[in-house]
Amino acid sequence: MHKRNETANCDILQLILDAAVVFFSYCLASFLYMLYSGNQIFFGHLWIYGIFAVIFVLSMYLMRMYNVTTFHYLNRLIKRTVTSVIVAGMSLSLVVFMAQMEQTSRLLFVLFCVLSCMMVLLERVILRLFNQMNFGNGWRHTIFVGDDETLKRYMSFIRSTSIKLKIDRYISFQNKSLLTPESFSKILMELSVDEVHFVNALEGSKQLENLKELLETCESMGVTTRIILDTFDLPVAKRFVSSIGTYPVITYHSVSLDKFQLFIKVVIDVVGAVIGLICLSPIFLVTAIAIKLDSPGPVLFRQKRVGTYGNIFHIYKFRSMYKDAEARKQELASMNKIKDGLMFKIDDDPRITRVGKLIRKTSIDEIPQLINVLKREMSLVGTRPPTTDEVSKYSPDQWRRISIRPGITGMWQVNGRSQILDFDDVVKLDNKYIDEWSLLLDIKLLFQTVKVVFTTQGAH
Repeated sequence: MHKRNETANCDILQLILDAAVVFFSYCLASFLYMLYSGNQIFFGHLWIYGIFAVIFVLSMYLMRMYNVTTFHYLNRLIKRTVTSVIVAGMSLSLVVFMAQMEQTSRLLFVLFCVLSCMMVLLERVILRLFNQMNFGNGWRHTIFVGDDETLKRYMSFIRSTSIKLKIDRYISFQNKSLLTPESFSKILMELSVDEVHFVNALEGSKQLENLKELLETCESMGVTTRIILDTFDLPVAKRFVSSIGTYPVITYHSVSLDKFQLFIKVVIDVVGAVIGLICLSPIFLVTAIAIKLDSPGPVLFRQKRVGTYGNIFHIYKFRSMYKDAEARKQELASMNKIKDGLMFKIDDDPRITRVGKLIRKTSIDEIPQLINVLKREMSLVGTRPPTTDEVSKYSPDQWRRISIRPGITGMWQVNGRSQILDFDDVVKLDNKYIDEWSLLLDIKLLFQTVKVVFTTQGAH
């Protein structure tokens, strides 16, 4: 992207207005505080506004609230404004604590935060209503070249943003006589057009044959042009547009690409694994001794599992079976309760030791997987890690479940575990997790896992 265009979609006036509203909120909070306490502290606490305003505006900017292309739905506006106020308020509290400014008024602080949130929301709603009614200064007069169906959808999206756009004329693909460079340039001059929006259909059903010529006509006349990419619709994948050098790139993704949330997930995994290994170390010791006394063989069981996009790793578990368990698996294959053999599950498995039955029922056998989490081979929450034999039988649709890092727990584990006997149901649960993933969902599943473990719900 050209450096001059990096903030092309940034609404600077909105940013300044938000900062002004926050300042007004500080003035109002100071006035109300003076009426209540009789103390005049406006200038003494002016630094509060400065720190709060900078952090608040920065938070709103990072959440694209100053990008005119962002959809300004009411629930999104409320959520992001409240989040920014909380972030700014907590940051300000930290500054006050670190600087040991005990003389700071808590009442003024609370009044200021609450009023800032309310006033910014009110300002945004009023401005939104005003923009929808006003077609005066600031509105870009535009010609739309494409098809009627795309125009209707496009304008419905525009109305959900802060873009000030007025379609002065619609020219259909079918109207060839108006889409010659000579005719098109005359229309641009007659209507005093600011911008031209072209539809470029990637699916090939409706294409503008002489698009390059029309773009050159607009360029020679200094008219801004925008190309609307009418892209393929996929049933699951989301899409976004970015650029690499001078090439616009459309990305389709069915897994989360939110780097901030993914970073927090990594932090939770590492911290959780370290704390878990330390707190559960007594259970480690007792279990290891019990396994050694119960049957010959190693304490830990290592097995090849398939991670993200087919990467192989060794999963760690406490050994719950006899040493020859893998060798005996084939002779027990006829008793497998899972259709298609995509997982292996039998009743009263004779390969399981006495201690193995206990640690499986209480899920203690899973604890060593915290080592896999520390090695970044697994996550605390994710999809069930399959064996290499299972993956070799996967269909393309089933492969999607290994498009993210597998987890110690997940939707499959908290929704029945061993009681789920249809592999398609396992795939559905894993895909549901991938589609709906968020940090909040991970936290919810972790709490549900604790409940499942203590009630031994769905255990082997």
